[in-house]
Amino acid sequence: MNSVFEAGLLASRSLATSVYGVFYMTSLISIAFWAMLSLQTFWYFASYERDNKSLKFLVVFIWIISTAQTYVIVYGAWVYIINDFGNYTSLLRIIPPYAAQLIFTATATVAVQAFFVFRICRLSRNSKMVTVMWAPLAIFQIVAALSEAFTLDPNSTLLTVLIVIVIKTCLSGEGSYVWAPLPRDLGIAYLAVSLFIDIAIAMFLLVLLYRHKEQTRIQSTLRVIQRLMLLAVVNMVCSTAFAICDLVLFVAMDGNMYYALFDIPICSLYCNTLLANLNMRASLAEQQSVVEMDLTSFVAIGPKVLALTVKNESKVSTQSGSQSSELAA
Repeated sequence: MNSVFEAGLLASRSLATSVYGVFYMTSLISIAFWAMLSLQTFWYFASYERDNKSLKFLVVFIWIISTAQTYVIVYGAWVYIINDFGNYTSLLRIIPPYAAQLIFTATATVAVQAFFVFRICRLSRNSKMVTVMWAPLAIFQIVAALSEAFTLDPNSTLLTVLIVIVIKTCLSGEGSYVWAPLPRDLGIAYLAVSLFIDIAIAMFLLVLLYRHKEQTRIQSTLRVIQRLMLLAVVNMVCSTAFAICDLVLFVAMDGNMYYALFDIPICSLYCNTLLANLNMRASLAEQQSVVEMDLTSFVAIGPKVLALTVKNESKVSTQSGSQSSELAA
């Protein structure tokens, strides 16, 4: 009897070694990303007062989603690492807020993807085709996240997952349920779809930028396009690297939680990507001496003329410059 108990204790300690580390590191990474997002949000509202209300609402929305998800992550780490430290059996149970963070992540991911898809639509003649291709994949991500959340807590409703679980449980500290294994195939499909969309968006942007680069001969506009191409590549590398590591660890280390090191913080990473794209507009305008860059409106592309200021204080107008500035919006 004692040998069985000791074996179970050793197994619990082995589980705690990895789980404690995962919860601690994900909390640190998530807090760091959230701090960066908060700083970028403050910078955005201080620098772009003239942006339309739709864009401002999107920024506030993703900040709220990221804040809620970060709170859930930190709360979970507090319960497991501090409040229930040494109680290895508690690691076999999940606190309810963790079901909600799956939905927060999917919501932020789809919102950021929608922003980039809309940007592509503004510069692509086949705007409807891009939207039609992306919409089913976006719906799948939301449905998959809901399915995973309900798998963790089969008795919950959507209202419970989004409101009751987060607020009531966090305030009272009561309630937990046994970890249920997430559907492996569904999890792999969700991660693969997210990875595919990230790569596809980056490739679409690069192709569109390259086309605009071929159509213009103005040096300042070329520099703007080159910087936008570099930004698209950096965004793809960051988000894709996290998504690949998440997918590989989820598949290769089944039954372990190491994949959470990349899966949980990816929500704030996506949000930071969107804010970085919005906040870089001022830098482009200053460095390239662009005076009237239409980078904030959500109007359709038209033959609008862009005025560029050159060093001799003369002005030159070009339609291609207007198109390149539209992409930075």
